[in-house]
Amino acid sequence: MLFYVHILLLFLSAPRTQGQQPFSFNIGLGSVIKGWDEGVMTMQVGEVARIQGTLDYAYGASGFPTWGIQPNLVLVFEIEVLSAQ
Repeated sequence: MLFYVHILLLFLSAPRTQGQQPFSFNIGLGSVIKGWDEGVMTMQVGEVARIQGTLDYAYGASGFPTWGIQPNLVLVFEIEVLSAQ
């Protein structure tokens, strides 16, 4: 199933990236962090939820330097599901 989502907020100690555009991903295929795969799967279109990603459900020991996400961070995302196909 293809979900089109918008990450409304990323709660980090650093300022969030402005102007982030909605994007889509296929659920359950590992193309996004495990916390999104499992959390978004339970959501309905139009729903907004905060999803907390512990190390094993987010970026773990490697972090995601491209986005300024340091290693070993617990992340909280506010996600809105815009559509699902």
